[in-house]
Amino acid sequence: MFVLLMYAAVLAIPLWAIAVVVKLISVAVPGRRPDWGRDLLRWSAGMAAMAAVMVYVIGLGSVQWDASEAESGAGSAPADPCRSLPPGTLDRLAGHEPSYFPLGFDCLLDGGRVVAADGPYTSLNALAAAFAFAAVLLLLAVGFLDEYRARAETKTGRSGDSEARA
Repeated sequence: MFVLLMYAAVLAIPLWAIAVVVKLISVAVPGRRPDWGRDLLRWSAGMAAMAAVMVYVIGLGSVQWDASEAESGAGSAPADPCRSLPPGTLDRLAGHEPSYFPLGFDCLLDGGRVVAADGPYTSLNALAAAFAFAAVLLLLAVGFLDEYRARAETKTGRSGDSEARA
């Protein structure tokens, strides 16, 4: 199932990239609304969250693919990600364990030791976390911008009231 979602995410990436480019072009064109900055921050937060989900789904599909390949067919043992282990360690290989959160693929040795397998999992975890962190920061920026505008309007309203009384 995750493999099918991975294919959908891979197909969605070009559409995501086109949307980002179109939005950047629309920001550069004159004639924007006065509140375009807030909308851009919210939109960017949404796009960063979408990117985090797409990267994570690609990683889920990759883990499931490797786990499926290790379970069936000729030449499936040892698991493909575990084949890069040193020859002495590879001889002691007893099994494998996929991890879906965080993304990873562990090779189990006969002494009970666990060795992380090679693969793109570390970089996919880091990239998904970076996109998610960027989305949170952008949402915080929207909140701070709203608070700043509310305080500025309150301050303007108070100074206008005191001038009207005098």
